[in-house]
Amino acid sequence: MGLHENYPAYGGRGPSDLRLGLGLGSVATIFMILRVYVRLRVNKFGTTALILSLVAWLLTAITQTFGVISILHGLGNHLEVIEETGELRNYLFFTWVTVFFFNLAIPTGKIAVAAFLIEMNAQGNPKIRRSLIAVAVLNIVLNIPQILLAWFQCTPPNALWDPLRQSQCDHRTSVHYTYFAGSVAALSDFYLAIIPITMLAPLRIDRKLKWGLSFLMGCGIFAGVAAIVRTWAASFILGDDPSYGVGILFRWGEVEEWVVLISMSIPPVWPLFRPFTHRFINSHGQSRSAPPYKGYNQYPSSRGDLTSAVAGPIITTTISISSTKGPSAEAEPVRTASSAGSFSRYDEEEPETPHTVLSSTSGPEGWMEMSHYKNHPQ
Repeated sequence: MGLHENYPAYGGRGPSDLRLGLGLGSVATIFMILRVYVRLRVNKFGTTALILSLVAWLLTAITQTFGVISILHGLGNHLEVIEETGELRNYLFFTWVTVFFFNLAIPTGKIAVAAFLIEMNAQGNPKIRRSLIAVAVLNIVLNIPQILLAWFQCTPPNALWDPLRQSQCDHRTSVHYTYFAGSVAALSDFYLAIIPITMLAPLRIDRKLKWGLSFLMGCGIFAGVAAIVRTWAASFILGDDPSYGVGILFRWGEVEEWVVLISMSIPPVWPLFRPFTHRFINSHGQSRSAPPYKGYNQYPSSRGDLTSAVAGPIITTTISISSTKGPSAEAEPVRTASSAGSFSRYDEEEPETPHTVLSSTSGPEGWMEMSHYKNHPQ
C-alpha cells in the first residue's frame, strides 16, 4: 500500500504528477549545481542571470514541495474520495499555498531567462535588449494581480480553505484572468526561445554548431507548450470535480516551471560536456579560425567564397563560445562576416559598443557574447 496507508486521499492523477515533478526537479537541480560550479571554477560571467535562476529554482522547489503535500492530501484525486477521507480542508489549504508560490515562480523563471539572454547579447543589439527587458517587466506586472486574486476569491479570505464556506467563494474572476496571464506567459516562453535562434542565424559559423546551439537554447518552446495546456486546464477549477481536474493543471505547471530552468541552464554548463562533444567543438574551431588568403588581404566565408571589397561600412558580428579553460589573457576578438560581405578586414575596425568579446584563450569558458563591429572601407 505504501503512501495510501498514511494518506488515504492519495491517488488518481496524483502519483504520476508526483513522479513527474520530482524527476524534472532532480534534473533541474543537477543543472543548477553545475551552473554554480561553472561560475565559481570556470568563468566569471553571468552572475546576475545565475542569481535570478537560483531564486527561480528556490521558488519552484517550494512550489514542488507544497505540491507534493497537496497530492498526499488529495490533489489529482476525485473530490468524493477526499471528502470521504476527511482531507478536504488540508487539500484546499495546501493546494492554494502551492498556487501562491507557483504564481511567484513562473514570472521569476522568465525574468531569469531574459537576464541570461541580455548578458549573452551584451550591447550587440539594443532592440533585442529592450524587448527582453519589456518581456521581463510585462511578466512582473501581469502576475501581481494573479497573486492577489488567488487570495481574495472568498469573503472572508480564510474561507478559501474552509470546506463549509466554499459557497462564499467565486473563482470565476481569477480563472478568467489566468487565461489572459497564461497566454502572455506562453507567448513569452516562445519569444525567449526564438530570440537566441535569431541571434545565431546570421552568423557565418559551422552549420552543425549553429543548429546545435539553436536547439539547446530554443528548448523553452516546450515550456510554452506546457503553459498553453496548463492555462486551458485552469477551467477545471470551475468544474464539478475540481480536485481531479486540477491534477492536469498541476502536472503541466510542473513541466513549465522545471523546463524553463533546465533549458536556460544548458548553454552555461556547455564547457563541462566538451569532452563528450569533441567532434562538434572541433567543427566550431575550424569555422572560426580560417586563415587569410595571401594577395587578397581577405578572409574566406564559411562557404569558401571570396568577395571583392564592398563600398561603405560593413557590419560584422562577433561571437565567442569558449570551451577551454585557460589563464586570463588579452581579449582577442573573434569575428565572422555578416551578410553584407563574405570577408572582414581586421586592420581598421571600431567596435560600435564598448564591451569585449573574448576568445577561447581568455577567461570565460563556455560563455557566449555577441556584438557588432563596423569596418571602414579602404
